[in-house]
Amino acid sequence: KDNAEGFIFPATYELEKGESATHVLSRTVNRWDQAATELNLDTGAEANGVSPYEAMIIASLVQAEGHPDDFDKIARVIYNRLDPQTWGGTNGYLQIDTTINYALDNSDLVLTTEQVQETESPYNTYKYQGLPPTPINSPGEEAIQAALNPADGDWLWYVTVNPDTGETKFTNDYDEFLEFKAEFSQWLADNPQ
Repeated sequence: KDNAEGFIFPATYELEKGESATHVLSRTVNRWDQAATELNLDTGAEANGVSPYEAMIIASLVQAEGHPDDFDKIARVIYNRLDPQTWGGTNGYLQIDTTINYALDNSDLVLTTEQVQETESPYNTYKYQGLPPTPINSPGEEAIQAALNPADGDWLWYVTVNPDTGETKFTNDYDEFLEFKAEFSQWLADNPQ
């Protein structure tokens, strides 16, 4: 529907001189189609109770949010937050900062309270329950695989406590989540941006 976001497959492409932008775009989407077929996107999405398009939205969130070592855990957190039986205190809000960054067209490591509260966009997953309306990037195979095969776990929150190393901690306990946020705040204090 006039938006290739999520379907421009990240890979290395050898371009030919004079190749049109339409042809290059077509090649990247064809490569996505190949990956989707190899990863059994339709079957994997159905097994997780989402449409293939929703699985691609989840994969894009996974790609934006974490380190490949944690992709399957991040996918599990997203599915847990989408499932009313495992919402805990989240009530179906994903509360993912990268979706607000997408809406604002920036890449801030830390969002302000104003950005979270005042961003009027369906991509503000603090204000709107469920998935954003479209993918927020074009995920690679590892992120798609994680969206189709999330880890087992009851986590509802995660915090990358050390952006330099990518160390991310997961929990289903809100108080522990707050401890992780404090650890990240300490990292920020020790590493001014």
